[in-house]
Amino acid sequence: MKHCLKKITTSVGLVTFCAGLSHAQDIDWGKELGDHSGVTLNVPMITDPFIEPLTDLSARFEQVAGAKVNVDPFGYTTLHDTELLKCSQKSADMDVMGIDAIWIGEFVEAGCLENLEDRIAADDDVVKWDDFTPGFSAQAIWEGSRYCVPIGAYYQLLFYRNDLFEAAGKNPPKTFDELEELAAFFTDNPDYPGIKGFVTNNARGVAAGQEFYQWLPSAGGKAWASNEFGATPTETYSDLTPTFDGAAVDLIKFLKGMMAYGPTGVEGFDWDQRGAAFASGNIAMTNMWSVRANLSNIPETSKIVGKFSTTQFPHAEGAQSRPPAGGWILCVNKHSKNKDAAWDYIKWVTSQEIHAEYARAGGPPSRISTFSDPEVRENWPWTDDLFISSEAAFAEVRPRHAATSQMIDIVGIEVNKALIGEQSPEEAVEEINSKHTKLLRRSGLLE
Repeated sequence: MKHCLKKITTSVGLVTFCAGLSHAQDIDWGKELGDHSGVTLNVPMITDPFIEPLTDLSARFEQVAGAKVNVDPFGYTTLHDTELLKCSQKSADMDVMGIDAIWIGEFVEAGCLENLEDRIAADDDVVKWDDFTPGFSAQAIWEGSRYCVPIGAYYQLLFYRNDLFEAAGKNPPKTFDELEELAAFFTDNPDYPGIKGFVTNNARGVAAGQEFYQWLPSAGGKAWASNEFGATPTETYSDLTPTFDGAAVDLIKFLKGMMAYGPTGVEGFDWDQRGAAFASGNIAMTNMWSVRANLSNIPETSKIVGKFSTTQFPHAEGAQSRPPAGGWILCVNKHSKNKDAAWDYIKWVTSQEIHAEYARAGGPPSRISTFSDPEVRENWPWTDDLFISSEAAFAEVRPRHAATSQMIDIVGIEVNKALIGEQSPEEAVEEINSKHTKLLRRSGLLE
């Protein structure tokens, strides 16, 4: 049963935070967890900003359950390839796998992941699945079974320099047209020297590919025939016929035009470069995954501490904002020899109690209850916008089946070629549809 925690007035109105419980239960972890003394759990994980609080908290697991936890950091592509290779070799080197939620179909089909449905159901008094944000927890489910548990729910927001906007008497944008108008206003404006208007991910390959998928629903388009907002997973994957169309062409044209308001080299920007550029103080606006906002709040690395705010992801005229949902989930390696310890670690580190500590330290809040935590709200001023975004988020903004990684790469190559003038937007969309169709047919996902 869902209980509302509190109602808070924000810049966009009244926000109600609801959760399965009004506060975390007091759990006797000594009784809840097994004794795993002598076990070392190996956890490959992405090097995103939440890895530090996750590593710090994981060191405490030995105190409560006896097992040491080794969180091993990798870059995005290296993590994917390393985990998949070890899985294909049936390696027991990994115990808990941190994976991007969009890899779940690929990893299940490859035989990498232990099905956690029975464990989650048996321990739901601790797991409290309904307290995870539904826009993201759905991505830990594949073909009706919960294979993983959320650890880092990401939602995209538009970040903007509130000091510049206030000085200029401007309001943050809601539409693509307003975004472009404001980007043009701030770029090379003598009243705001050194400022460029906007940056986003444009780098060829996975960076541009994921970015394009994330913008497309808010541009009024969809990537495949049954990719409808609000559809069940079964409905979503019922017809994978590629449907990049006029909205996709218009989006490429829009993103290409927006590069004029970015710094030199913006055609090669990825997540790290985009975040660093915004934190440098030279960018008026950017869209970012929420977890990277923390980097702009660190005095040692940011020149805009206290000088930026957030608003919802923009949308094309006549369309609705469909903020992309993404992030990271924890799964048990099917070939691990320490499955009980691995499950106990996941159950512990994602629990309401420990997750609240993790979010206070900078980890992305993935539980509804955590959004109302006073310390989280004080530390991260974008919490209200993030909660609103989580309710409007499109969980299936990117595919999650076995061909996902290849499809994203195709989009990122073809879109980037159009952005830098190697082909027209129309040619890029034609190539995407053609290559996706061939790939899906080879993979047995399309007749």
